[in-house]
Amino acid sequence: MSNMWWVVLLLFALAIALLMLSLRERRKSRMPDAQVIYADTDLWQRVPETLVDHQLGLVGKPDYVMKTRQGSLIPVEVKTGHTPDTPYDSHRLQLMAYGLLIQSNYAQSPDYGLLHYLDKDFRVDFTPNLEAQLRETLVEIRLIEEGNEIPARSHNSNARCRSCGYRGICDQKLI
Repeated sequence: MSNMWWVVLLLFALAIALLMLSLRERRKSRMPDAQVIYADTDLWQRVPETLVDHQLGLVGKPDYVMKTRQGSLIPVEVKTGHTPDTPYDSHRLQLMAYGLLIQSNYAQSPDYGLLHYLDKDFRVDFTPNLEAQLRETLVEIRLIEEGNEIPARSHNSNARCRSCGYRGICDQKLI
């Protein structure tokens, strides 16, 4: 019977060690202390459905949607490239779009979202100005689509050209 107590003690110590390791990894990840309720990965769950807002004509899959202990939802977008000094406008608009998709699909308006870069995180507040900027951009995109014209290239980056979805039809490619 005394061997059984050693096994129980060993399992308890192992559980404590794994819990401490988990907490350390959570702190290193810089993610909020919240539950993941949506993840665009199959590591934890089956990949969820794409979020849709038919009224705005938006579809998207945030990398994560976190639910805080208070019940607030926070979209998180993970970026793997260079960490900028301030978030790029396109990343802020993408996060705002996820905020509106969460509003449509979960009937809850997030106050902010997180941009998670390799070296730094940015909190992006969902302000009326940012939402208006997104809505304006959506109108501009639809006008370009309706005109069936390719917009002028907005960069001088070979890497962006290589990964562009319009590379096959673009007459302004750099490479």
